[in-house]
Amino acid sequence: MTGDVGGRIVAAIDDHGPITFAEFMQLALYGPGGFYDHPPVGPAGDFVTSPHVHPVFGELLGRAIRELWTLQGTPDPFRVVEVGAGDGTLARQLLAALADVPITYNAVEISGGARTALSTIDGVEVAAELPPVADLVLANELLDNLPFRVVRDGLEVRVTRRNAGLAEVLVAPDDELTTALTEVPPAAEGDLVVPVGAFAFVDRLAGIAPGHALLIDYGGVGTTGGEVHGYRGHRIVGDVLHAPGTADITSGVDLAAIARRAEAAGLRPYGPVAQADALVALGFETWIRDELGRQHDLIDRGAGVDAVRAWSGRSRATLLADPGGLGRLRWLLLAQPHLPAPDWITPRDRGRH
Repeated sequence: MTGDVGGRIVAAIDDHGPITFAEFMQLALYGPGGFYDHPPVGPAGDFVTSPHVHPVFGELLGRAIRELWTLQGTPDPFRVVEVGAGDGTLARQLLAALADVPITYNAVEISGGARTALSTIDGVEVAAELPPVADLVLANELLDNLPFRVVRDGLEVRVTRRNAGLAEVLVAPDDELTTALTEVPPAAEGDLVVPVGAFAFVDRLAGIAPGHALLIDYGGVGTTGGEVHGYRGHRIVGDVLHAPGTADITSGVDLAAIARRAEAAGLRPYGPVAQADALVALGFETWIRDELGRQHDLIDRGAGVDAVRAWSGRSRATLLADPGGLGRLRWLLLAQPHLPAPDWITPRDRGRH
């Protein structure tokens, strides 16, 4: 195995034996030269997130954030922190959608390359870690990439050296993992993912006590939501131990466990609700109808090329609420106990929860 990332992983194994999957993820994703050292999102990257599909995502999310600002009593400034801000696509959309709200926007990224890219956006302050105060913390598709540990048949999956590469080895859970296992339900089948990184993130959130924290991610309620896998060049990667640092590593998050952790830390959880339902509550179907009307108007005026663009944009936007795609993302809102739930976090009877 070659490369700086692989070398650091091997050095860690040589230093203290087979490493946890969480330590492997930390080195492969967030260490120097790791996958997130430069923003990998966007059409030219390795995967896309909702704001890359269509800017209406940022417009509708902006409506949700505006309601949270109102519920908090319209603070001035309204201190918004986006964690895992990536290439800044969502930041740009939200700054435009909330142009009349007195917000300060802090983009948090662990990788130096991402911070450099984010620093070019007007109105965005960049940091490597959560600031000590915030009114709203936003994390879009962050939790599923935070380091997690893996359990198989009651034993922990660790990473060791084998020949010229890396391999899995099963060991007895240590005390830290045994404690964490009490917070997640047993897996019905397959490996059990224990989201130790997401738990630590929630604990940090509780420490800064934001008015709200909105966490948008893949996963389920009472389930880890899928096998460990990665993405490279918009294709699924099954063997995440091969060529570490060149692919994403992810697994769905048990949002019920995250909600319980948050509640134990003093935050009040609302949801989770399917992204499709949240977007509909925020006006997505009205926007779709308006875009269809605009398309017909363009056709009537003979603006065929613009009509095709309108159709293409509307088609892309439907992916945001597709229950087989991005619509299956879930929105979990954490709040200070005295703050009520906004309307858009209430699940609708659409057969997705």
